[in-house]
Amino acid sequence: MLKVPAILVSASSGVFAYFKVDAIAVVAGAIASLCVLIDGLNPGGALRNVHLRAFNELRKLEDTMLSNWQVGELRGKDRNLLAAEIIERAEDEKARINLYITAAETSLAANTPAKRSKKPQG
Repeated sequence: MLKVPAILVSASSGVFAYFKVDAIAVVAGAIASLCVLIDGLNPGGALRNVHLRAFNELRKLEDTMLSNWQVGELRGKDRNLLAAEIIERAEDEKARINLYITAAETSLAANTPAKRSKKPQG
């Protein structure tokens, strides 16, 4: 978000310092620092919410698998069969999570300015 202004103002600050315009160089450096600070404090990214959702759902899946393991152990089930059942039951959920992450990542790539500016030939 503020990376480009921070780079430009920071470079300008260096130019001003080189030409001995110290007051403007200090102000430009402060503005660049402020841009970097704001950009760092604002956890952004186009896929941030998708990744948070996936993280939460994977943690929930992990908790469910652990609970299923504990219940199976208490019921005295065979450990190998129990593990196989739990893993098989988790496959659909893992596939569902993978699908929506993949869809979000590919839709983001399709909506970049470079991709939108290309016109179909024909």
